[in-house]
Amino acid sequence: MVSLLGSDVSLPEEEQLQQNGYELFQMMVADLPITYHERGNYLEAHFRPLLDAAMEMIMALPDISADASGKHYAQAYIAVQNLIGAQKAAMSMYCRT
Repeated sequence: MVSLLGSDVSLPEEEQLQQNGYELFQMMVADLPITYHERGNYLEAHFRPLLDAAMEMIMALPDISADASGKHYAQAYIAVQNLIGAQKAAMSMYCRT
C-alpha cells in the first residue's frame, strides 16, 4: 500500500487492522448455537455481509489515476484487513466447545 499511496500516507499496521476486525466481529456475535452446523450457519450469516461489503469496495475501485489521493484504495485495504481478522474470529468461535 505504501508503494501505491506514497510514504506520506500513514496506515495502521496489518496486524492492528486484523486485530480490530477480530475484536469487532466478536462484539457483533453473541449467544453462539451449540451444534457445529447451527453455529456455522450463524457465523456465516454474520460474516457474509462483511465479506460482501469488502468485495463491493474492491470491485468499485477506480483506476489508480482516477483516485489520485488513494482514498478508495486505503479504505478497501482497511476493509480487507478487518475482514481477515473477522474471519479468524469466526473460525475461532466456530471451533469453541
